[in-house]
Amino acid sequence: MVTTKKTLVFSILMVLLFSCDQKIEGTQTSFYVRGNCGMCEDRIEKAVKEVPGVSKADWDVKTKNLSVTYDSTKVNEAKIQVAVANSGHETNSVNSPQEVHDALPMCCKKGGGM
Repeated sequence: MVTTKKTLVFSILMVLLFSCDQKIEGTQTSFYVRGNCGMCEDRIEKAVKEVPGVSKADWDVKTKNLSVTYDSTKVNEAKIQVAVANSGHETNSVNSPQEVHDALPMCCKKGGGM
């Protein structure tokens, strides 16, 4: 009887641990990122995918929405937004460094393709 209870408790703990682990590695977020074209899309997604802990990044040129899946034990949304901004594309929360933005192709700059 004691062994059965221990087995049951162990099984429940393993299920809970596994469930929590899946949620951490699959944390999802989405946010606005300024951009205009396919080159912007490539640059934004590349910058985000290079962030340790990010497993998926998809920016939609029409909606300007970036969807990201990441491991929240390795990175947080703020760091992801900084990576985006450092690629020359601002979010609603983080502006890109002016010199990085200025180095973008003309069509990728603010107002360049709008």
